Amino acid sequence: MKYLASIILTIALALLPLGTAVFPQSASASVQAFSGHPTITILSVVRDSSVTIRVNNLPHNDEFRVRMGEMGTRAVGGTVVGSFSTDDHSSMKLTFDTPSEFDGDFQVAIRIESRTGSGFFAFNWFFNNTSGTGSGGTHKGHPTMRILSVNRNRTVTVRLLNLPAHDTFRVLMGRFGTRAVNGVRVTSFSTGSGGNRTMTFTIPSSLRGLSRIAIRIQSRTGSGFFAFNFFFNR
Repeated sequence: MKYLASIILTIALALLPLGTAVFPQSASASVQAFSGHPTITILSVVRDSSVTIRVNNLPHNDEFRVRMGEMGTRAVGGTVVGSFSTDDHSSMKLTFDTPSEFDGDFQVAIRIESRTGSGFFAFNWFFNNTSGTGSGGTHKGHPTMRILSVNRNRTVTVRLLNLPAHDTFRVLMGRFGTRAVNGVRVTSFSTGSGGNRTMTFTIPSSLRGLSRIAIRIQSRTGSGFFAFNFFFNR
């Protein structure tokens, strides 16, 4: 009888329709995986004050930090200006204040990055004015920098070559290997008619004692020009 019952049960299972749930289904099987990545669209800007953006294709139930930084940095490691949480909506309109450290900058980078470890991020940049327009130049090539002399822990003298005319550059210094991206701000200077210039800059106190220091010049006007080098602090 047991043998006959076993045969009957086997036949009954074989006759079940395909797809009939014989085994329990995982609770997560019905959740759709997020695809693609977030994007940022610039909607409007109030010069030296705020920027309004639309963030699209957001993952659900995530938390994002918002940063701003210098043009060309993608705001990696930039100044934190806010944060926001996502729900079941894939698009959000948000406004963030522009930090005072970027007052006068022609272009500013903006970035969102997940705080939960999901790995999602997006970046863009905006013109820091109300018209959203700028003008380009016809300068050829790019600036370069030569180290001329160093007064340990005090100053460095450099020779800047092929500077574009009528531009403004910020001078940064940082640890060796960083190219001084997001480094300590030392000063700014205007290029006037362009060409070559010899300049001396003070080494920031926070970098004194380091054996090697990176130095960088980066345009504040949105021209995109920059140059970097490093020197032995001796």
